[in-house]
Amino acid sequence: MKRGLPKIAPPVHCVTLAELVAHEHGRWVRPEAGEEVTYALPVTASEEVLSYLRPLATIRNAPTGVARLPAGRVLGAGAVLSADGTLLARDVSGDHGNDTAHHWLIGYGGLRATKKVDGSVAVAAVNLGEGYGHWLLEELPRLLAVPVDEAEYLVLHADAAYARQALLMRGGRERVIAAKRRLHLCCAPMLVPGLTAGPGAPNRRALERIEAFTAPIGREYSGLGDRLYFTRGNAVRRRVANEAALWALLESLGFTKVELEKLSWAEQIAACRRARVVVASHGAGLANLAFCAPGTQVVELVNRAYFNPGYWRLAALRGLDYRVVVAKGEGPLREDRRENRADIEADLEQVRRALG
Repeated sequence: MKRGLPKIAPPVHCVTLAELVAHEHGRWVRPEAGEEVTYALPVTASEEVLSYLRPLATIRNAPTGVARLPAGRVLGAGAVLSADGTLLARDVSGDHGNDTAHHWLIGYGGLRATKKVDGSVAVAAVNLGEGYGHWLLEELPRLLAVPVDEAEYLVLHADAAYARQALLMRGGRERVIAAKRRLHLCCAPMLVPGLTAGPGAPNRRALERIEAFTAPIGREYSGLGDRLYFTRGNAVRRRVANEAALWALLESLGFTKVELEKLSWAEQIAACRRARVVVASHGAGLANLAFCAPGTQVVELVNRAYFNPGYWRLAALRGLDYRVVVAKGEGPLREDRRENRADIEADLEQVRRALG
Protein backbone atom coordinates (compact mmCIF):
# COMPACT_ATOMS: atom_id res chain seq x y z
CA MET A 1 0.00 0.00 0.00
CA LYS A 2 1.35 3.43 -0.91
CA ARG A 3 2.32 5.67 2.01
CA GLY A 4 -0.41 8.16 2.90
CA LEU A 5 -3.36 6.18 1.44
CA PRO A 6 -6.10 5.41 3.98
CA LYS A 7 -6.50 1.81 5.08
CA ILE A 8 -9.79 0.01 4.59
CA ALA A 9 -11.44 -1.39 7.71
CA PRO A 10 -11.39 -5.21 7.96
CA PRO A 11 -14.52 -7.36 8.39
CA VAL A 12 -15.92 -7.58 11.91
CA HIS A 13 -18.19 -10.65 11.82
CA CYS A 14 -17.95 -14.20 10.45
CA VAL A 15 -21.12 -15.55 8.80
CA THR A 16 -21.95 -18.46 6.51
CA LEU A 17 -22.38 -18.03 2.78
CA ALA A 18 -26.09 -18.73 3.23
CA GLU A 19 -26.34 -15.96 5.80
CA LEU A 20 -24.46 -13.61 3.49
CA VAL A 21 -26.87 -14.42 0.63
CA ALA A 22 -29.81 -13.51 2.87
CA HIS A 23 -28.16 -10.34 4.18
CA GLU A 24 -27.21 -9.09 0.70
CA HIS A 25 -30.57 -10.08 -0.88
CA GLY A 26 -28.86 -12.54 -3.19
CA ARG A 27 -30.12 -15.84 -4.57
CA TRP A 28 -28.95 -19.38 -5.30
CA VAL A 29 -28.23 -20.15 -8.95
CA ARG A 30 -27.63 -23.87 -8.36
CA PRO A 31 -28.81 -24.97 -4.91
CA GLU A 32 -27.52 -28.29 -3.59
CA ALA A 33 -28.92 -30.28 -0.68
CA GLY A 34 -26.83 -30.97 2.39
CA GLU A 35 -25.58 -34.47 3.03
CA GLU A 36 -24.04 -36.58 5.75
CA VAL A 37 -20.81 -38.33 4.77
CA THR A 38 -19.58 -41.41 6.64
CA TYR A 39 -16.08 -42.66 5.88
CA ALA A 40 -15.42 -46.37 6.31
CA LEU A 41 -12.73 -47.23 8.85
CA PRO A 42 -9.64 -49.10 7.58
CA VAL A 43 -10.14 -52.84 7.90
CA THR A 44 -6.56 -53.68 8.90
CA ALA A 45 -5.84 -50.73 11.22
CA SER A 46 -4.65 -51.10 14.80
CA GLU A 47 -6.97 -50.26 17.68
CA GLU A 48 -4.93 -47.12 18.31
CA VAL A 49 -5.56 -45.90 14.77
CA LEU A 50 -9.22 -46.89 14.87
CA SER A 51 -9.72 -45.03 18.16
CA TYR A 52 -8.22 -41.92 16.56
CA LEU A 53 -10.32 -42.14 13.39
CA ARG A 54 -13.73 -43.14 14.80
CA PRO A 55 -14.66 -39.63 16.01
CA LEU A 56 -13.67 -38.28 12.58
CA ALA A 57 -15.70 -40.76 10.53
CA THR A 58 -18.90 -38.76 10.01
CA ILE A 59 -19.25 -35.21 8.70
CA ARG A 60 -22.43 -33.27 7.99
CA ASN A 61 -22.24 -30.94 4.99
CA ALA A 62 -24.70 -28.04 5.05
CA PRO A 63 -26.84 -27.18 2.00
CA THR A 64 -24.82 -25.19 -0.53
CA GLY A 65 -24.75 -24.33 -4.23
CA VAL A 66 -23.70 -21.36 -6.32
CA ALA A 67 -24.70 -18.04 -4.74
CA ARG A 68 -25.32 -14.88 -6.77
CA LEU A 69 -24.77 -11.66 -4.82
CA PRO A 70 -25.78 -8.24 -6.20
CA ALA A 71 -22.39 -6.99 -5.01
CA GLY A 72 -19.51 -8.15 -2.84
CA ARG A 73 -15.79 -8.16 -2.34
CA VAL A 74 -13.09 -10.78 -2.83
CA LEU A 75 -9.80 -10.59 -1.01
CA GLY A 76 -6.55 -12.50 -1.42
CA ALA A 77 -6.93 -16.22 -2.16
CA GLY A 78 -10.72 -16.11 -2.43
CA ALA A 79 -11.96 -14.65 0.87
CA VAL A 80 -15.54 -13.45 0.30
CA LEU A 81 -16.85 -10.29 1.98
CA SER A 82 -20.12 -8.37 1.94
CA ALA A 83 -20.34 -5.30 -0.28
CA ASP A 84 -19.60 -3.00 2.67
CA GLY A 85 -16.77 -5.25 3.87
CA THR A 86 -18.15 -5.83 7.36
CA LEU A 87 -19.14 -9.51 6.94
CA LEU A 88 -16.89 -12.44 5.99
CA ALA A 89 -18.34 -15.65 4.53
CA ARG A 90 -16.25 -17.91 6.73
CA ASP A 91 -17.23 -21.26 5.19
CA VAL A 92 -15.83 -20.25 1.77
CA SER A 93 -12.94 -18.14 3.10
CA GLY A 94 -10.29 -20.59 4.21
CA ASP A 95 -8.05 -20.03 7.20
CA HIS A 96 -6.48 -23.30 8.31
CA GLY A 97 -4.99 -21.73 11.41
CA ASN A 98 -8.31 -20.90 13.09
CA ASP A 99 -11.60 -22.61 13.87
CA THR A 100 -14.76 -21.73 11.94
CA ALA A 101 -15.76 -18.98 14.39
CA HIS A 102 -12.59 -17.00 13.71
CA HIS A 103 -10.48 -15.78 10.79
CA TRP A 104 -7.22 -13.87 10.54
CA LEU A 105 -9.03 -11.02 8.76
CA ILE A 106 -11.27 -10.26 11.74
CA GLY A 107 -9.62 -7.38 13.56
CA TYR A 108 -6.78 -7.13 11.02
CA GLY A 109 -4.97 -3.79 11.09
CA GLY A 110 -6.32 -2.59 7.74
CA LEU A 111 -6.77 -3.67 4.14
CA ARG A 112 -5.49 -2.12 0.94
CA ALA A 113 -7.99 -0.11 -1.11
CA THR A 114 -10.46 -1.96 -3.30
CA LYS A 115 -10.31 -2.10 -7.08
CA LYS A 116 -13.61 -2.07 -8.92
CA VAL A 117 -14.20 -4.73 -11.55
CA ASP A 118 -16.38 -3.78 -14.50
CA GLY A 119 -18.28 -7.00 -15.02
CA SER A 120 -19.55 -10.05 -13.14
CA VAL A 121 -17.04 -12.11 -11.16
CA ALA A 122 -17.10 -15.77 -10.06
CA VAL A 123 -14.87 -16.72 -7.12
CA ALA A 124 -13.54 -20.29 -7.37
CA ALA A 125 -10.19 -19.83 -5.58
CA VAL A 126 -9.58 -21.53 -2.23
CA ASN A 127 -6.99 -20.89 0.44
CA LEU A 128 -3.76 -22.78 -0.41
CA GLY A 129 -5.18 -23.45 -3.88
CA GLU A 130 -1.74 -22.86 -5.38
CA GLY A 131 -0.88 -26.32 -4.04
CA TYR A 132 -1.94 -29.38 -6.05
CA GLY A 133 -3.86 -31.20 -3.31
CA HIS A 134 -6.06 -28.23 -2.36
CA TRP A 135 -6.51 -27.30 -6.00
CA LEU A 136 -7.61 -30.77 -7.15
CA LEU A 137 -9.90 -31.69 -4.25
CA GLU A 138 -11.30 -28.25 -3.32
CA GLU A 139 -10.80 -25.61 -6.02
CA LEU A 140 -11.43 -27.68 -9.14
CA PRO A 141 -14.84 -28.99 -7.94
CA ARG A 142 -15.74 -25.42 -7.03
CA LEU A 143 -14.78 -24.19 -10.51
CA LEU A 144 -16.78 -27.00 -12.12
CA ALA A 145 -19.87 -25.89 -10.17
CA VAL A 146 -19.84 -22.47 -11.89
CA PRO A 147 -21.94 -22.47 -15.09
CA VAL A 148 -19.70 -21.77 -18.08
CA ASP A 149 -19.89 -18.10 -19.14
CA GLU A 150 -22.27 -17.24 -16.31
CA ALA A 151 -19.68 -14.63 -15.26
CA GLU A 152 -17.22 -12.46 -17.17
CA TYR A 153 -14.29 -13.06 -14.82
CA LEU A 154 -13.00 -16.02 -12.78
CA VAL A 155 -10.90 -15.56 -9.63
CA LEU A 156 -8.73 -18.66 -9.23
CA HIS A 157 -5.23 -20.10 -9.20
CA ALA A 158 -4.08 -20.65 -12.77
CA ASP A 159 -0.29 -20.52 -12.71
CA ALA A 160 0.34 -24.28 -12.66
CA ALA A 161 0.23 -26.32 -15.87
CA TYR A 162 -2.53 -28.61 -14.56
CA ALA A 163 -4.72 -25.60 -13.67
CA ARG A 164 -4.22 -24.09 -17.12
CA GLN A 165 -5.08 -27.42 -18.74
CA ALA A 166 -8.28 -27.66 -16.68
CA LEU A 167 -9.33 -24.19 -17.81
CA LEU A 168 -8.78 -25.11 -21.45
CA MET A 169 -10.78 -28.32 -21.03
CA ARG A 170 -13.63 -26.49 -19.31
CA GLY A 171 -13.91 -23.93 -22.09
CA GLY A 172 -15.67 -20.60 -21.74
CA ARG A 173 -14.89 -17.01 -22.54
CA GLU A 174 -14.27 -15.78 -18.98
CA ARG A 175 -11.14 -13.79 -18.23
CA VAL A 176 -8.95 -14.98 -15.36
CA ILE A 177 -8.04 -12.89 -12.35
CA ALA A 178 -5.21 -14.56 -10.46
CA ALA A 179 -5.85 -15.10 -6.74
CA LYS A 180 -3.01 -13.19 -5.10
CA ARG A 181 -2.34 -12.04 -1.56
CA ARG A 182 -2.77 -8.33 -2.36
CA LEU A 183 -6.02 -8.79 -4.30
CA HIS A 184 -9.01 -6.75 -3.04
CA LEU A 185 -11.80 -6.41 -5.59
CA CYS A 186 -15.20 -4.78 -5.47
CA CYS A 187 -17.53 -6.84 -7.68
CA ALA A 188 -21.09 -6.34 -8.89
CA PRO A 189 -22.51 -8.89 -9.32
CA MET A 190 -20.51 -11.75 -7.78
CA LEU A 191 -20.99 -15.52 -8.07
CA VAL A 192 -19.73 -17.62 -5.17
CA PRO A 193 -19.83 -21.44 -5.40
CA GLY A 194 -20.00 -23.13 -2.02
CA LEU A 195 -17.03 -25.18 -0.90
CA THR A 196 -18.17 -28.59 -2.15
CA ALA A 197 -15.34 -30.34 -0.32
CA GLY A 198 -13.69 -28.73 2.67
CA PRO A 199 -10.03 -29.13 3.65
CA GLY A 200 -9.43 -32.80 4.44
CA ALA A 201 -13.12 -33.66 3.98
CA PRO A 202 -13.88 -34.77 0.40
CA ASN A 203 -17.40 -35.87 -0.50
CA ARG A 204 -18.92 -37.92 -3.30
CA ARG A 205 -20.27 -34.89 -5.16
CA ALA A 206 -16.78 -33.40 -5.49
CA LEU A 207 -15.24 -36.72 -6.57
CA GLU A 208 -17.98 -37.31 -9.15
CA ARG A 209 -17.27 -33.92 -10.68
CA ILE A 210 -13.54 -34.65 -10.82
CA GLU A 211 -14.11 -38.10 -12.33
CA ALA A 212 -16.52 -36.87 -15.00
CA PHE A 213 -14.31 -33.92 -15.92
CA THR A 214 -11.08 -35.93 -16.21
CA ALA A 215 -12.64 -38.91 -18.00
CA PRO A 216 -11.12 -37.93 -21.38
CA ILE A 217 -7.53 -37.67 -20.12
CA GLY A 218 -4.97 -39.98 -18.57
CA ARG A 219 -6.24 -43.13 -20.26
CA GLU A 220 -2.99 -44.04 -22.00
CA TYR A 221 -0.54 -46.62 -20.65
CA SER A 222 1.66 -44.95 -18.04
CA GLY A 223 4.67 -47.26 -18.42
CA LEU A 224 5.31 -47.08 -14.66
CA GLY A 225 3.90 -50.43 -13.61
CA ASP A 226 1.22 -51.01 -11.01
CA ARG A 227 3.26 -50.79 -7.75
CA LEU A 228 4.20 -47.15 -7.15
CA TYR A 229 6.17 -45.27 -4.53
CA PHE A 230 5.58 -41.50 -4.55
CA THR A 231 8.84 -39.99 -3.34
CA ARG A 232 9.05 -36.58 -1.66
CA GLY A 233 12.82 -36.48 -2.04
CA ASN A 234 12.63 -33.07 -3.72
CA ALA A 235 10.19 -31.59 -1.21
CA VAL A 236 11.07 -29.24 1.64
CA ARG A 237 8.89 -30.94 4.25
CA ARG A 238 7.47 -34.33 5.20
CA ARG A 239 10.25 -36.22 3.48
CA VAL A 240 11.09 -39.77 4.51
CA ALA A 241 14.16 -39.45 6.71
CA ASN A 242 15.28 -43.02 6.02
CA GLU A 243 14.22 -43.10 2.37
CA ALA A 244 17.30 -45.03 1.22
CA ALA A 245 16.35 -47.97 3.44
CA LEU A 246 12.66 -47.67 2.55
CA TRP A 247 13.42 -47.64 -1.15
CA ALA A 248 15.71 -50.67 -0.86
CA LEU A 249 12.74 -52.56 0.61
CA LEU A 250 10.21 -51.30 -1.93
CA GLU A 251 12.51 -51.86 -4.90
CA SER A 252 12.99 -55.48 -3.82
CA LEU A 253 9.19 -55.82 -3.90
CA GLY A 254 8.90 -54.58 -7.47
CA PHE A 255 7.94 -50.95 -6.91
CA THR A 256 8.66 -48.02 -9.23
CA LYS A 257 9.83 -44.75 -7.67
CA VAL A 258 7.75 -41.86 -9.04
CA GLU A 259 8.60 -38.15 -8.92
CA LEU A 260 5.12 -36.77 -9.51
CA GLU A 261 6.33 -33.20 -9.99
CA LYS A 262 8.13 -34.35 -13.16
CA LEU A 263 4.99 -35.82 -14.71
CA SER A 264 2.27 -34.00 -16.62
CA TRP A 265 -1.23 -34.00 -15.15
CA ALA A 266 -2.34 -36.62 -17.68
CA GLU A 267 0.65 -38.82 -16.78
CA GLN A 268 -0.15 -38.58 -13.07
CA ILE A 269 -3.75 -39.55 -13.72
CA ALA A 270 -2.72 -42.43 -15.97
CA ALA A 271 -0.24 -43.75 -13.40
CA CYS A 272 -2.85 -43.79 -10.65
CA ARG A 273 -5.56 -45.35 -12.80
CA ARG A 274 -3.24 -48.28 -13.50
CA ALA A 275 -1.82 -48.58 -9.97
CA ARG A 276 -2.70 -51.50 -7.74
CA VAL A 277 -0.47 -50.50 -4.80
CA VAL A 278 0.61 -46.98 -3.80
CA VAL A 279 3.05 -46.11 -1.00
CA ALA A 280 3.65 -42.48 -0.02
CA SER A 281 4.23 -40.18 2.91
CA HIS A 282 1.51 -37.64 3.62
CA GLY A 283 1.53 -34.96 0.92
CA ALA A 284 -0.24 -33.43 -2.06
CA GLY A 285 0.60 -36.32 -4.39
CA LEU A 286 -1.89 -38.51 -2.53
CA ALA A 287 -4.70 -36.31 -3.86
CA ASN A 288 -4.27 -38.46 -6.99
CA LEU A 289 -5.98 -41.28 -5.08
CA ALA A 290 -9.06 -39.66 -6.62
CA PHE A 291 -8.07 -41.50 -9.83
CA CYS A 292 -7.30 -44.93 -8.34
CA ALA A 293 -9.59 -47.85 -9.04
CA PRO A 294 -11.61 -49.37 -6.17
CA GLY A 295 -9.58 -51.99 -4.31
CA THR A 296 -6.22 -50.30 -4.89
CA GLN A 297 -4.01 -50.73 -1.82
CA VAL A 298 -2.72 -47.48 -0.32
CA VAL A 299 -0.03 -47.26 2.38
CA GLU A 300 0.32 -43.77 3.85
CA LEU A 301 3.32 -42.92 6.05
CA VAL A 302 2.53 -40.43 8.83
CA ASN A 303 3.97 -38.97 12.02
CA ARG A 304 2.29 -39.48 15.38
CA ALA A 305 2.07 -35.73 15.95
CA TYR A 306 0.59 -34.95 12.53
CA PHE A 307 -1.93 -37.52 11.32
CA ASN A 308 -4.19 -35.63 8.91
CA PRO A 309 -7.26 -37.77 8.09
CA GLY A 310 -7.86 -36.28 4.63
CA TYR A 311 -6.37 -39.07 2.52
CA TRP A 312 -7.95 -41.82 4.61
CA ARG A 313 -11.31 -40.13 3.90
CA LEU A 314 -10.50 -39.85 0.19
CA ALA A 315 -9.49 -43.52 0.05
CA ALA A 316 -12.66 -44.53 1.88
CA LEU A 317 -14.89 -42.74 -0.64
CA ARG A 318 -13.01 -44.33 -3.54
CA GLY A 319 -13.29 -47.81 -2.04
CA LEU A 320 -9.53 -48.21 -1.66
CA ASP A 321 -7.71 -50.55 0.73
CA TYR A 322 -6.21 -47.88 2.99
CA ARG A 323 -3.42 -48.78 5.41
CA VAL A 324 -1.47 -46.35 7.55
CA VAL A 325 2.07 -46.74 8.89
CA VAL A 326 2.65 -44.51 11.92
CA ALA A 327 6.22 -43.54 12.74
CA LYS A 328 7.54 -44.73 16.08
CA GLY A 329 7.46 -42.24 18.91
CA GLU A 330 5.76 -41.09 22.08
CA GLY A 331 2.44 -39.43 22.75
CA PRO A 332 -1.06 -39.91 21.34
CA LEU A 333 -1.98 -39.70 17.67
CA ARG A 334 -2.97 -36.14 16.83
CA GLU A 335 -3.05 -33.48 14.13
CA ASP A 336 -0.79 -30.76 15.46
CA ARG A 337 -0.35 -28.22 12.65
CA ARG A 338 2.90 -27.07 14.23
CA GLU A 339 4.32 -30.50 13.32
CA ASN A 340 3.14 -30.64 9.71
CA ARG A 341 6.60 -29.92 8.28
CA ALA A 342 8.49 -32.64 10.15
CA ASP A 343 10.16 -35.45 8.22
CA ILE A 344 8.93 -39.01 8.72
CA GLU A 345 10.96 -41.99 9.92
CA ALA A 346 9.32 -44.92 8.14
CA ASP A 347 8.89 -48.04 10.27
CA LEU A 348 10.16 -50.61 7.77
CA GLU A 349 8.71 -53.61 9.55
CA GLN A 350 5.28 -51.97 9.60
CA VAL A 351 5.63 -51.17 5.91
CA ARG A 352 6.51 -54.80 5.19
CA ARG A 353 3.47 -56.02 7.13
CA ALA A 354 1.17 -53.48 5.47
CA LEU A 355 2.22 -54.78 2.06
CA GLY A 356 1.93 -58.43 3.07
